[in-house]
Amino acid sequence: MIHDESETLSRVQLVNATIQAYLDLFLMMQSVTVAHWMSLELTFTQGKALILLAGHKSLMVSQLAKLLGVGKPTASILVQQLVERGLVTRSEDEFDRRHTIVRLSEHGAELGAGRRKERELQWQGWISQLSDEELSALARGMSALRDVVQAEAGIMTH
Repeated sequence: MIHDESETLSRVQLVNATIQAYLDLFLMMQSVTVAHWMSLELTFTQGKALILLAGHKSLMVSQLAKLLGVGKPTASILVQQLVERGLVTRSEDEFDRRHTIVRLSEHGAELGAGRRKERELQWQGWISQLSDEELSALARGMSALRDVVQAEAGIMTH
């Protein structure tokens, strides 16, 4: 427990304890997420494509291929499989008809959004069990860490 021991731990020990707590939490959350994705019966590459599309909103098939580390023909087959499952849509680029644009379908976006809502509810349940002091410390720490990561990544906030 970091909270109880923080006064006697050195900075290095606090950093290490924080990292270990994060890794433990991450692994616990991943086991739930993996079960969700496995229930969709997607291949690893299909799941990765959906995650990429959720983050990028739309991609040309050639861009998706590059991000997945596969050839364009393989990406085209992958997109066709996802179209057949109703998870993505495909359309011609309005400026260059040689390019095909891929986006999450409404169903594909709902799957991701639904999972995100489940995670938010799960976090609300966990966080609500913290004392006011613990919650305040967590909020300050998470905000500070977010700011460091954003600054390092060059991400501008509004």
